[in-house]
Amino acid sequence: MKQVIIAENVLQNVENSDTLFKRGGLTVYPARFSEEILVLHRTHNVDLIISDFALPQMGGEKLCSLIRGDSRLKDVSLLMVCNVAAVTECRSAGANAVLTTPIDATELFSRVSELLLISQRQDIRSFLHVSVTEGKGRISFLGVSHNISISGMLLETEKKLKIGERLVCTFSISAREIVADVIVAREVKVAPEKYRYGVKFLNLDTKSLVIIDQFVMGRIKH
Repeated sequence: MKQVIIAENVLQNVENSDTLFKRGGLTVYPARFSEEILVLHRTHNVDLIISDFALPQMGGEKLCSLIRGDSRLKDVSLLMVCNVAAVTECRSAGANAVLTTPIDATELFSRVSELLLISQRQDIRSFLHVSVTEGKGRISFLGVSHNISISGMLLETEKKLKIGERLVCTFSISAREIVADVIVAREVKVAPEKYRYGVKFLNLDTKSLVIIDQFVMGRIKH
């Protein structure tokens, strides 16, 4: 079972959409201060620490440095939340991932899943209605979804797309319609005039996030 320490102020910011932290495969230890994080990590030797760079007492930079400098504690993933000005300091101190405030729940869950290697994907193979703005108008086309997760999915289509292009995808999971803004992150050509694109969800709403998370965990069927 994976173990996670998370700063209470970070947890409170996603308390209305924290399905990931309620999974049976995770043990979560909330912490108020940096010293409490150290004590918990020394006791439980956790897999991931999510902290706020501005957490009271020692602060995030010193916390990271102490953990990375201790042979018994250093083998842990560190995700640091901070303002834009502190990103470089967080990375220099040894954070594996950095998120800037205000916290985006979807991005947080995506990073946590990546760091804990729990981002299981389910292949729903359903038709999507996709639209994209081109020139002065908006065109629509069909595609097929593959390997969906809370961070994105694989989109198969005959339509040629560009990396960085933004789309609107409409699809269903167990008769529940999801409308998602996505960005094309990578391309995999699978056959002449047929493409697969790795697309990343952008600002997915809480309801859709929960539906996808429940589907990935096998609690609802497509």
